[in-house]
Amino acid sequence: MDKGWMKVKNAAKYVDMGERTVREWLKQGLPFAKLRSGTVLIKRQWLDDYLSTFKTNDNEAERIVKEVMDSF
Repeated sequence: MDKGWMKVKNAAKYVDMGERTVREWLKQGLPFAKLRSGTVLIKRQWLDDYLSTFKTNDNEAERIVKEVMDSF
């Protein structure tokens, strides 16, 4: 897979999200490069790494919910 750079529009397509969402991620800490022209570029690896920070273990979440519900 290409490890190159993407503009916001292509980054949004890559993760199947809207451009507005990707721009919000930029504000929240997704790394990017900004050219003198104002063009924002994002490395695929940076995007993958950023999204990996939201990784969750569904089984763990289900266990916690069950634990809480059982306590009632």
